[in-house]
Amino acid sequence: MASTEELQWPLAAYRRRQHEGVGAKWRAPRTHLHAEMVKKRRDPTRSPKRELEEALRALQAGDLQAVEQLMQREHETPVPEDWQRRYCDGARAYWDQFYRERTVNFFKDRHYLREEFAELMPAHVLADPKRWVDELESGPEVIDLKKAALETKTVLLELGCAVGNGLIPMLRANPDLFGVGCDLSAEAVGLLRSKDEYRCGRCFAFPSDITKGADQPTAEHRALEEQLPAGSVDFATLLFVLSAIDPEQHSQTLQRILSVLKPGGMVMVRDYGRGDLAQLRFGAGHWMGGDRYVRGDGTLAVFLTDSGLRETFEAVGFVSLSCEYKRNEVVNRGTGVVMPRGIYGFLWRRARY
Repeated sequence: MASTEELQWPLAAYRRRQHEGVGAKWRAPRTHLHAEMVKKRRDPTRSPKRELEEALRALQAGDLQAVEQLMQREHETPVPEDWQRRYCDGARAYWDQFYRERTVNFFKDRHYLREEFAELMPAHVLADPKRWVDELESGPEVIDLKKAALETKTVLLELGCAVGNGLIPMLRANPDLFGVGCDLSAEAVGLLRSKDEYRCGRCFAFPSDITKGADQPTAEHRALEEQLPAGSVDFATLLFVLSAIDPEQHSQTLQRILSVLKPGGMVMVRDYGRGDLAQLRFGAGHWMGGDRYVRGDGTLAVFLTDSGLRETFEAVGFVSLSCEYKRNEVVNRGTGVVMPRGIYGFLWRRARY
């Protein structure tokens, strides 16, 4: 179970322990687009964003045929296979670099989850989801995770917790939740552990590659089944996580999540839907085939379909409760441009047996 040292590592110490060979200089992982990105940085002339302009025109006009044509990537060559394997197998290094550069300042707290995940919220929050809730105060230290998970509090597992922008707001809104977070990036977990609110006595986070069992990538990473007793979790969330995992690994990942859920426990998903603006705006050199892409920083972006996810979830033992494709509009305040977005919201329940 979790030790005092694991729960209270300061960020600097966490970084030292994360890498074998203390004091070695960290080198950012390369991408196949490195030369192109260096050239763009040196060129003061901004290149026209043709892909974005075409995508916006098609989405704003509701031209489904044009949208589909953009996704077909005709006459475009996929990213070379050796680089594709590097992005999939070496995802941890790219996400670690992401959080080294952006620390805790990139993502905003996801307060909208109070409305999206009503099953997790108490009645007074549901009555007024936008009401102010106080920040978490430091509480008693949690040493035995297994004991905490088996207490009366409802256990929430956030997979891909990053720096806590989803987990902490949900704990603020519901004092009866005990939160467990895990993330592939040990850098992100270290940043979460360095936050004052993490020491509330209702939160525990650890680095984990949720696509793997005992064969974790470093000595600091822990398998889900090692840290969580079987059947101990009431709710699990996947917020833009499956889109960052190679679809070939979705099934084995969901099987591990299923193993730690209580019978009747729920999995809540929010992720990118196929045809979203983020997919259409990718330029040449990012397409990996199908609906898989790689960003300029080496992180994956997979765009999902309801039928594909339903099939994968149900094949491992989940029951589909709801699936909603939400098309909303985001306005760029600087330019006034309206950007249509497509996000999936899913809800699955583990079968009761």
